Amino acid sequence: MGYTFDIELDTDQPFIVELDMTGQPQTISGAIALKLDRADSFKVATIAIHGHLGAMLNVETPHQGVIRETLLTSSTDLIAANDTDGHGIISFESGEQYIPFRLDIPRSDDLPPTLINKLDTHYIDWKYEIHATIRRDFFFSKTRVVKHDLIFRRPIEPTCESELSTSMDRAGQYKSKLTAPGRIVLGQDRLSVKAELEARSMEFMIREVDCAVVQTEDIDYVTREGHDGIENAHSPGAHCTIKSSRVVSSVVAVSNDESDLDFGRYTPIELNVRIDNDQLIPTEQGLDWLAVSHVLRYTVHFMDMSQPALITELPLFVSNEVISRERSATMRPQASSARLVSSLKIDGTEDHVHDDKESTPEPEP
Repeated sequence: MGYTFDIELDTDQPFIVELDMTGQPQTISGAIALKLDRADSFKVATIAIHGHLGAMLNVETPHQGVIRETLLTSSTDLIAANDTDGHGIISFESGEQYIPFRLDIPRSDDLPPTLINKLDTHYIDWKYEIHATIRRDFFFSKTRVVKHDLIFRRPIEPTCESELSTSMDRAGQYKSKLTAPGRIVLGQDRLSVKAELEARSMEFMIREVDCAVVQTEDIDYVTREGHDGIENAHSPGAHCTIKSSRVVSSVVAVSNDESDLDFGRYTPIELNVRIDNDQLIPTEQGLDWLAVSHVLRYTVHFMDMSQPALITELPLFVSNEVISRERSATMRPQASSARLVSSLKIDGTEDHVHDDKESTPEPEP
């Protein structure tokens, strides 16, 4: 005989928490749900949130080193909160039972969001977990832990309109107008773009137009702790600085195969850009050390190879995916390499994987 247990959160979407950006204290609530084969007592019952960041410092030197820093730690002793008799234990009848809890999220407006996809670098990463720890009230009992990844979202208001357009007009040479959505949602399959073109001389006859979504990740993390084992990081203030850009969509190209001077003049060019949702990260603008931005990059190439290509960029806002209770957000599998933070251990716990062994029966007292 034995028992099983799991964590239930009072959130609209399972294990997804919208962070409070007002600077006010934030609390989440829920319960440890137990299934007991018989009446039982427990002397340990805690609930905790852990957030850790891993970063590679001194990237361009022979003295590279991985540091780990705590982003968040918050815990509640549920025995102390529910022990009405002062015996240091809580007791339950058989069946389904619940231990309710409330957990504070300190500095919620200063926490980075959970990244569903990896950054375009293996030098920095972070994650959050919620842990429930249980131990029965007899001598040979074992401490058992159930863990789940937590997804923190930072709600950010779009900074651009739902539809954007831009025009370019060079007298006697070339004219164009580009119209595209200013916002997309993570999980969206495609982005439809319309280009209206007009070449006004043979010298500016259009050879090809192409379009793609480009994501820029700008990171300048400053260590908050000293790390004695790493050169130049003995005191707080060491930097992990990374700036990268990558294409996170298909590159859609439409060619003027017939060398038509009126290419795109009377019939607008339609470009359906496929979004790569395994690389796309929602727009982030509210932190002083992390910024993720996006543009729709549109390029016009001319038949005359001596004419430089014309590049136009429209800002694009990427919001979080819409997730129901029936479909949870998960860390997307990455075949190339493991996440840096996956190798980091939290003190006092076994590992970062939810393990069915945690719910196996124990011998009777």
